[in-house]
Amino acid sequence: MFKGLVKLTGAAILIASLVGCGTGNNKKTNDNSTYKVQNYKQDGMLGITSVNPNDPMNPTYHHYEDDTNLMKAVLAQLSGIEKTNIAINGPSANVKIKPQAALTAAQVEELRSQAQMALETNMPRYKIQVRMDR
Repeated sequence: MFKGLVKLTGAAILIASLVGCGTGNNKKTNDNSTYKVQNYKQDGMLGITSVNPNDPMNPTYHHYEDDTNLMKAVLAQLSGIEKTNIAINGPSANVKIKPQAALTAAQVEELRSQAQMALETNMPRYKIQVRMDR
């Protein structure tokens, strides 16, 4: 009796899975337009290079070290910075900047604003907080 129940359950699952397959036409029921199928680019590897952005073999893969080096390069373009310290914690990046001693308070605030804008523009994946360290 148990074997018969297993066969009956298997048949029911098979029928239920085939019902969801549909008729194969791509027409919507309410109009005559078709669904647009979106595929990954044809890269010779069945599109698998674009599937996982965290795959180390993906050319867009980044480490925190790469992101930190990019942030330092962006900050190096700004004048008036003596030293920087960058700490990344998940989606947050805390940046401490030590300005040159000759800068006035207004210049320090302008430098902080420029650094904040430059980092947010170049590193949109992080929530960036820039603090000036006197």
